Amino acid sequence: MANLYRPSAHLYDLDPREITRDDIAFYIAQAKTHGGPVLELGCGTGRVTIPLVENGSEMWALDLSEDMLAQLRLKARLLSADTAKRLHIVHASMAEFALGRRFDLVIAPFRAFQALSERAEQDSCLECVRKHLSERGRFVMHVFKPIRVFDESWVQPEEFDWEVTDPGTGKVVKRYERRRRIDLDRQVLYVDLVYRIEGAPDVVEPLAISYFYEEQMRSLLLRHGFRILEERGYFDGRPIASGPELIFICGSGNA
Repeated sequence: MANLYRPSAHLYDLDPREITRDDIAFYIAQAKTHGGPVLELGCGTGRVTIPLVENGSEMWALDLSEDMLAQLRLKARLLSADTAKRLHIVHASMAEFALGRRFDLVIAPFRAFQALSERAEQDSCLECVRKHLSERGRFVMHVFKPIRVFDESWVQPEEFDWEVTDPGTGKVVKRYERRRRIDLDRQVLYVDLVYRIEGAPDVVEPLAISYFYEEQMRSLLLRHGFRILEERGYFDGRPIASGPELIFICGSGNA
């Protein structure tokens, strides 16, 4: 199955791109502004989760991938006892969850929502968020911004992505991207992430990623009863029209 990160969860945090660091301060600020508790959808290895917990937030970290959650649990072992008490790990799909409580802040960082490739899953996820959001709570949605209208030319053979030295092993890891297929009707990109590690077989991670144009994402949020309070194009606060990402900060229809 796509998007479960079974072969590559242990490599996920090697990603050296600036975007994997630039959003941390943004989410910490959102948590401090809106209080807690905080629900993170698609928490993965805890790249965002751990800094928020360490900065005082009580976190519910939800993900479908057991392999990604295993990496989060390894990190959680390094937390102090008092800090670890604020972390609640939930194995569930962001498309269907029932946690029996409401949250002052719900976040879907680093394009996590785009792992839902079916429209029914996307609708179900947003309905679940609405049910779990407190009356004055905030929901932060982040998806990437297509730089153009996609067509079949998006499909490309393998291209180099990035290279790092794994601090744990000292081995060089190179990542490549194979753009295998695009479904223009369903707006889904099928891509393989290929990790090449010295002296080891390739690690191939298949992904199915939905994509949204700006007005589509805006309309989807509004259709599910959210009120869009802020729109940003990146985590430094630049306008949505001039940034490379789509970031929406929403309240419920009454907040």
